Amino acid sequence: MSLDQPQENFHRIPTGTSAESSADRSNNEVVSPAVLKWAVSILLTYFGIRLVYLALNISSFVPPDEVTHAGLCNIFATVFLFPDNSPQTYEFGLVTNIPWLYYWAMGKLLHLNAFGLPDLVFLRFLNIPLAFGTVLFVRKTLLLLSNDRLTLILVITVMTNTAMFSLLSASVSYDNLTNLLAAMAIYYLFAFFKERSGSLLAASILCQLAGCLTKVTFLPLVLILGLLLLAHELKHLPLFPAALKNYARESKSQVWLYSLAILVTLGLNIQLYAGNYLTYGSLNPGMAEVVSSRNAMQYRIGARETIFQLYTEEKISYMEALIMAGDIKHPGDKSDTFFMLMNYENLKRDPRLWMGPLQYTGVWFESMVGTITGIKGHLLMLKEFRFLLPLYLLTALSLLGFAVRWRPGRSGWLPPGLLLVVCYYAGYLMYKINYSAYLYYGTPGITLQGRYLFPVISPLCVLLSLYLLRLFRSNSVRIPLALATALIFVAYDFPWFLSHATPQWYQWMPR
Repeated sequence: MSLDQPQENFHRIPTGTSAESSADRSNNEVVSPAVLKWAVSILLTYFGIRLVYLALNISSFVPPDEVTHAGLCNIFATVFLFPDNSPQTYEFGLVTNIPWLYYWAMGKLLHLNAFGLPDLVFLRFLNIPLAFGTVLFVRKTLLLLSNDRLTLILVITVMTNTAMFSLLSASVSYDNLTNLLAAMAIYYLFAFFKERSGSLLAASILCQLAGCLTKVTFLPLVLILGLLLLAHELKHLPLFPAALKNYARESKSQVWLYSLAILVTLGLNIQLYAGNYLTYGSLNPGMAEVVSSRNAMQYRIGARETIFQLYTEEKISYMEALIMAGDIKHPGDKSDTFFMLMNYENLKRDPRLWMGPLQYTGVWFESMVGTITGIKGHLLMLKEFRFLLPLYLLTALSLLGFAVRWRPGRSGWLPPGLLLVVCYYAGYLMYKINYSAYLYYGTPGITLQGRYLFPVISPLCVLLSLYLLRLFRSNSVRIPLALATALIFVAYDFPWFLSHATPQWYQWMPR
């Protein structure tokens, strides 16, 4: 009994009937393999050219927190293993007690910069392959559900022409590695559900552990993937150890490699998160908890948090808080702090302005759509509501397609599994992180950015594209719909950016 072979003792998710396969073959007649190859090649080439353009031209004060991420990468490049907090590192926040994998990897790769490029440009170029890797695993996830070539072209178009994803992909950000590891973890787990390979399960676990070492918000994704695995294998849990044992016997070298990597990453996670919790009572302690408040004030976000806390605890007056905020060097965080203070002061005067959970949900959804298809960094490039209406319509059609076309006997249980991952992560993000932050700061936009949904962008794009086109049977409808959707996303990304970017977006300040 091996995990690498489908066994009757192991529950297997149905992946579709022959009728559905026939439908895919019929649909594929309108898109030949040659057309698919050319379309994908053009889309990926266009994506690469745009990312290189953005990496070479965008100001370092535009992408979210890029100054901090690049600074941390440079700090990690100066040591063999891990740096310590010091006066030279305070302006970039903590260098200890944080998920460090992205900074460590980029710091080491920074030594390969033998081309005379500014470090920031070289780091941006290092992030571009991470974006292409994410697109690759989106494609692989779609192929678990369908081999429809038109859908494949559409999902790659959507992924590579989502404005915030494009800007982020050409920036220095730990989100890029987080997004890749998330797409890999999701793909490998759902591929395991379908193919029953122990190697796929091990790969998913390894990606999940590596993701937790990259960004703390990876933890909720690990939770839902773990619960899915447990629910899927619960009935057959007594047989699982024997299956693993047989798998280990048949694939010794591979098992040893995976086991060693999993044990090492697991140990590093325990050292980071258990160490933080035992020492500071939190999985992710703030800077002022690790170093002194005075030193924390040297970090732009630490200064913002400290000033706001002193003001809300009435240890300083409103005017004193504004004066302190004026000393923050980063223009984006300085303006954010001013806005937070002024907004909180207004809420103190009129508590009726506070939003309840239901009202906040509407604001959250609109903001997420706007800051995924628009840009939210330290500068904004958002679209008016009327331009978002086509996106709302496409989303509604996709949801209708799922309701009408998904049937467990025909489509299997992989699609609702992917939908559950998206809904759980989005719900956790909205209420546990975003709404909690709103209740503390009183500012709806604080921590509210579309890029925070990107760990589940893979299943999101796959399901939207798949069920949008599955809603209609006739290719005379599917082809125009796919073309219209593709044109909307293409137009809303690079052409929109070029027509709306002011000189402020190009004030180049390489580090």
